[in-house]
Amino acid sequence: MRETAHDYLARVLNLIQENALNRRKVDWGGFRREAYEAIADAASPSDAYGQIRKAIAALNDPHTFFLTPDDVAGAFGEEATTAAPVPSGRLVDGRYPLVVLPEATGVEEADRRYVETGAALVRELDAHRPGGWIVDLRGNTGGNMYPMMTVLAPLLADGLLGSFVDGDGQTTGRWNLRDGIVHHDEEAMSPVPNPYRLTAPDIRVAVLIDGRTMSAAEATLIAFLGKRNVRTFGEPTAGLATGNAAIELSDGAMLVLTAVREADRLGRVYGDAPIQPDEIVPTQDALTPAVAWLQT
Repeated sequence: MRETAHDYLARVLNLIQENALNRRKVDWGGFRREAYEAIADAASPSDAYGQIRKAIAALNDPHTFFLTPDDVAGAFGEEATTAAPVPSGRLVDGRYPLVVLPEATGVEEADRRYVETGAALVRELDAHRPGGWIVDLRGNTGGNMYPMMTVLAPLLADGLLGSFVDGDGQTTGRWNLRDGIVHHDEEAMSPVPNPYRLTAPDIRVAVLIDGRTMSAAEATLIAFLGKRNVRTFGEPTAGLATGNAAIELSDGAMLVLTAVREADRLGRVYGDAPIQPDEIVPTQDALTPAVAWLQT
């Protein structure tokens, strides 16, 4: 039996009120009264979409959003899977591998292809016995952080990469790398393993970022922060270093809800403030000082 508009809205508001990182910013009693009154004569769940968007706006959180069934089909359907980007790369100056990571869709088949392509690229580039690595996260708008970290597993090395932190400052999950598999606590999250070991471990890594490095790409950046022999170049990131839960709803819509902030391996917590690079340079020029640092 299809949910009524009232029940549908009540369930979504419960999810937001109980789990949203910014849930304490909203007067939920007053909001619910007005929202239920606004849909008193509504017949279907879609009639509640407007009130759901109002609730999201009240959170003042740019990382929480709502997708209609059509939006979901466009973002995660067959066409999106087929067109999903994969990592690419090249050698710079004959000895510095550049790995360009685009967004990862979060669709299982596409994420598997992403890791397989990226892992093969890292192995191929490492055969040149590099003098340092360059990871390019510029323009990476996010998606699923686990395929990105898995591609870069040989550069990150086993151990703690970062963690999620809730609104009360409590750690709610740790990102750990073991044998080429990224785990959320004990749950394996990598689409496929990438257990390759670099010919020169603990080598320098330059990470390029800009204002369109966001969400899962910021999490991937955070996995490097606090690690020895890492330096970042470019422009401040978007400031969406928070973790989302994608919740499927009864009519095929999806609530993507920000529930946690992200912390690096040293426990430094990030969130809605842009992450500053070690060396600020225009995004189009970031490669030059990165290579210069690797050469020192």
